Amino acid sequence: MKNVKCSTQMELDTALKNPEVWPELVGRGYFEVSGSAQVTAYDSAQVTAYDSAQVTASKYVAITKIGGKVKATGGVQIDYQSPQSLAEWFEEYAVAPADGIAILYKAVGSDFKSESGGDYTPGTTPKSDAWNTTKECGQGLHFCGTPHHALGFYLGAKRFVACPVAVDSIAFTANGDYPTKVKAPCVVAPGCYEVDINGKKL
Repeated sequence: MKNVKCSTQMELDTALKNPEVWPELVGRGYFEVSGSAQVTAYDSAQVTAYDSAQVTASKYVAITKIGGKVKATGGVQIDYQSPQSLAEWFEEYAVAPADGIAILYKAVGSDFKSESGGDYTPGTTPKSDAWNTTKECGQGLHFCGTPHHALGFYLGAKRFVACPVAVDSIAFTANGDYPTKVKAPCVVAPGCYEVDINGKKL
């Protein structure tokens, strides 16, 4: 088994395709590993583990365990309790609705289109062609509470947009498969606007 240093998600994705490689994540990057992953973390790394992940960590590593199947050894372990209501979800991601409107975020390409092809050009108010509140995925527009979390759903994104959404239209799924996102039928006026990855308007 050969160790390969990875400083970007693309390098990690490439390394994971090779069964003879043991990826070593370095630098200040943000990485996502899914499936039955095994992670060993050192120094001041922070690990968020889902599903049946196995994590071994040194003393100062923070491990956030999401779900009851995560197995962790060492580190500072945090048993994460996911939001059980939309209000708790807002609190989790520091979303502060005003006048019934919440500002949520979408990661998009250089053409302001989402990975699935939805158009979020600044000034527009995108609307879903189909709307279903009973399904966590599909049949609606999907948003995150921060641009950083939105990037997790479109790793090749080049831009980010803030989207005003009516609070009473948002569908929230407690204990869902994708706890960092919610969905709504449309964006409301004054429409989308571009922001940086920290949510600052451009």
